[in-house]
Amino acid sequence: MPTPTDMDNAGTGAAGAQATVAGDRLLLRGILVHDIRRDLRRHLRPMLAWYLLFTAFATVAAAPLTTWSLAALLHWIERPFMGDFDDLADNLLAIAWLMLAGALSWYVVMLQQAGMLLVSASHGCRYRTAAAALLGMLRRAGPLAVLAAWQVFAHALLAAPWLAIGVLLYRWLLGGYDPYYVLAARPAALWWFLAGFMPVLVGGLLLHATLYFRWLLATPALVLEGLSPVAALLRSRALTRGRHLRIATLVVGVALAVAAMPLLVTELYDRAATPMLDWLPDQRLPTSAGMVVYLTLYAATVLGVLLLGTTLNTLLVRALFLRLGGARGARAVPASPPRPGRFVWGAEAVFLVVALVQAAIAVTSMNLQREVTVTAHRGAAALAPENTLAAFAAAIDAGADAIEFDVRLSADGAVVVFHDSDFRRIAGDPRTVSQTPLAAMRDIDVGSWFAPAFSGERIATLGEALAFIDRRALALVELKPDAHNAQALLEATLREVRRGGHDDAVMLASLSPELVRAARAAAPEARLALFTNAALPGTSRRTDFDMLGLNHLQVDGGAVADARRRGYLLQAWTVNDPARMARYMDLGVDDISTDVPGEAVRLRAQRAALGDVELLLVRLHSWFRR
Repeated sequence: MPTPTDMDNAGTGAAGAQATVAGDRLLLRGILVHDIRRDLRRHLRPMLAWYLLFTAFATVAAAPLTTWSLAALLHWIERPFMGDFDDLADNLLAIAWLMLAGALSWYVVMLQQAGMLLVSASHGCRYRTAAAALLGMLRRAGPLAVLAAWQVFAHALLAAPWLAIGVLLYRWLLGGYDPYYVLAARPAALWWFLAGFMPVLVGGLLLHATLYFRWLLATPALVLEGLSPVAALLRSRALTRGRHLRIATLVVGVALAVAAMPLLVTELYDRAATPMLDWLPDQRLPTSAGMVVYLTLYAATVLGVLLLGTTLNTLLVRALFLRLGGARGARAVPASPPRPGRFVWGAEAVFLVVALVQAAIAVTSMNLQREVTVTAHRGAAALAPENTLAAFAAAIDAGADAIEFDVRLSADGAVVVFHDSDFRRIAGDPRTVSQTPLAAMRDIDVGSWFAPAFSGERIATLGEALAFIDRRALALVELKPDAHNAQALLEATLREVRRGGHDDAVMLASLSPELVRAARAAAPEARLALFTNAALPGTSRRTDFDMLGLNHLQVDGGAVADARRRGYLLQAWTVNDPARMARYMDLGVDDISTDVPGEAVRLRAQRAALGDVELLLVRLHSWFRR
C-alpha cells in the first residue's frame, strides 16, 4: 500500500508536471505574441535589405553552382533518372543523386537563415547590417555545409529501413502486376500493400519529424554561439528535449499560415483587381503598359509576402532558441552608418525595380502563338477503347493533329498496338504480351471493358494502325519494350514503318533516353520524342530528340523557355481539364496530349478568334491561376 509520503510525492510530481506544461504553454504563447511582434518591428526593414542581397547572391552564385554541379554529376555517371526505374543500379544512383540535391537545397536555405539570424541579432541599420550579415554568412559557409550534410545523411539513414520495407512489400504483393493495371484496377493486392506499408510509412515520417524538431535549433546554435556542427546538433537536442510536440505545433502552425499568404494574395488580385483590366482601351500598347504596372504591383506584393514569411520563420526559430536557454550574445554585426536613410531607400528602390523587371518579363513572355497542336492520347481514349482503331477514328473525327499509341512485341515478333505488359486490365487475362503470339491475341476482346457498343474490338498491329490512320494525322508511336526486347522492338518497328512507306508520317517516342539514343543511331532521319515524368537537368543529350513530352504537372515557364533555347518542341501530357489546357496554351507549349482531343481543338479555335489585346487579357487570367 502506498504511504502518505508516497502519495504526497506523487501529488508533488503531478503538480510539477502540470506546472511544466503550463510553463511551456506560456513560453510558446510568449514567443508568438511578444517576441516575434517585437522583432518584426525592429528587424523587418533590415531583413528586406538582407533578402535582396541574398537573392542576388543566390541568383549569381548559389543557384548556378548547385544546378551545374548536379547536372555535371548526371552527365558523368550517364544515368537518365527519368521515366521508369528498372534496375537496382539506377535506383541506388537516383537516391544518391536526390540526397545530394536535397543537401545542396537545404544548404542554400541554411545560408539564408544564417544571414537572417545575424541580422536579427543586430540593432544596426538596414544596408550596413545586411552587408555585414552577408560577410558573416560567408565566414560560416563551411561549418553550415557540414551541418547540412550531417542532417541530410541522418535523414537518409533513417529513411533506408522503411523504404526497403516498402520495396520488399511491393515486390511481394504487386511485383507480378503491370503498374498501370495496379493504378487503374486497384486489385486486392494493392489494399494489402497499403495496409502493410502505411503504418510503416507513418512511423517513418514521425521519426523524421522528431529528428527535424530535435535539430531545429542547430543553425542558431552554430551561428549565434559559434559552436561546431556536431556541438550545434547536441546543443539543439538538449534545448528541445521533452518539448518536440509543442514546438512542432507552433512551427507547423506558423508554416501553414506562411504558405497560405501567397495563395491569398493571388486570389485577392484575381478576384478584386484583375477585373479592372477590362477598363483598359482596346489597343496593344496601353494594354501592355497597364499589365506591366499591374504585374509590378502584384510581384511587389508577392515578394513582400515571401519576405514576411521567411522573416517570420527565422524570428520564430531565434525566439525559440533564446526562450529555451540559447545564448543571447552581443551584437553580431556592426552598428549603423551615419546616414542610414540612403541605404534604406536604395534597398527599397531595388525591391521595386526587381518587381518591375519581373512584370515586364511576364508580359513580354506571354505567348501569342495560337497554333498549338493537339495529340490524341491512345486515340480519343475518353470516347472509345484506348489503342484501338475505333479510338483512332474518334480522334480523327475530333480534328486531332496527331495520334499517340503504344506498341509492344509479341512472342512471335509482331509489333502490336497495346499499352500494358499483360491483358489483365483490359480483358481480365493474365497472359503477358511478350509471351503471347499474334494469332492468340486476335481472340482477345479489347473493347467490351469500355462499353458494350465496342464489343469485339481487337488488337491491331502497327502496320494496320498506320494504314488506318493513312496520314490523316501524325502517328506518334511510343515504344513499350519489356526488359529483354528493347532493341528487337525498335528494329521491328522501324522495319514496319519503312515497309509501309510511312517514314514521313511517324514520330517515334519512348520513356527511355537510352532507347531514344538507339533510335537516333539506327534511323538518323526519324523524328523522335522523349517522354518523361520529370526532366532533371543533364539527363539526356539535346541531340537525341525533336520533342520532349513532359508530364503536364511539371510544365512551367522555365520548361517552355528551355525548349525555345535548345530548339526542341515541348508537349504537355496528359491534359483533360479545359482550364489546364488553356494554361498550357498560354504558357506556349507546342503540343497538348489529351484523351479528349475535341475539347482541345475547340479551345484552340476559340483562342484563334481573339484579337491580340483580348488574348493578352485572357492569358493574364490564366497566369494568375497557375
